[in-house]
Amino acid sequence: MTADGGAIKVFLVDDVEELRLLVKIALEEDPGIEVVGEGATGREGVEGVRETQPDVVLLDLSMPDMDGLEAIPLMRADAPNARLVVLSGHEPGRVSLEALDQGATRYVNKAAEVEAIRSAVHEVARMPPPFTDERFSIIHRMWDAFLNGAIDDALKEVTPDLVWRPYLGEGRELHSDREARGFYDELTGAGRSMDPRACGIEPFENGLIVLGTLDIWGPDGVSEAEVYWAFCFREDKVGLAAGFDRREDAQQILRERCPA
Repeated sequence: MTADGGAIKVFLVDDVEELRLLVKIALEEDPGIEVVGEGATGREGVEGVRETQPDVVLLDLSMPDMDGLEAIPLMRADAPNARLVVLSGHEPGRVSLEALDQGATRYVNKAAEVEAIRSAVHEVARMPPPFTDERFSIIHRMWDAFLNGAIDDALKEVTPDLVWRPYLGEGRELHSDREARGFYDELTGAGRSMDPRACGIEPFENGLIVLGTLDIWGPDGVSEAEVYWAFCFREDKVGLAAGFDRREDAQQILRERCPA
């Protein structure tokens, strides 16, 4: 349900008709969701979203005529109150970073359980505006540099007195970009590596929460954790970064340490 108690209006955009039908049937099994339109291409999606002004858009990225990455900013401009959820066959990674940077609110894999897709629709429908944040581009650059192994380039996106509470730090708090580099070298020197994947963003107070997962490789094998990363900014740099198991902890640190 939306904040006013009405059904959540959803618009579907995917070039595979059978998939649209399956998703529509699955969504409308929930009486709190109403599918108000469909599009088979990015261009049809942009036009349909403009006309219907839905609460939530579920869209694929790989489509003819206009792909999802092209369509997202146009939908964001035409329907600023819509939450844009990418429903893609690609695993989250660089493509999810790009989608979130273009204006998506969530990134969900098509292989997810039906209940997970319905849950994502309900979760974003409850979100107050704004549904995206242009400061995510700073995180995108930093994240890309990290994935490329260019740690010095990643640290160019942070303030010299960065406060970093790493998810793997067991409560440690680092207080400079130099300490951050030292912690990274400590982890890799112990034979550990990390693959962070972003799946959603939530502007909160004066900061930003990024939802995602962290794959961790080490001497004992591979593990995956669901993580909520909190970011606070000073002008065009990250001044605070912290990773938590719980959304509430990410929210709390932004309340306490992210001034206006």
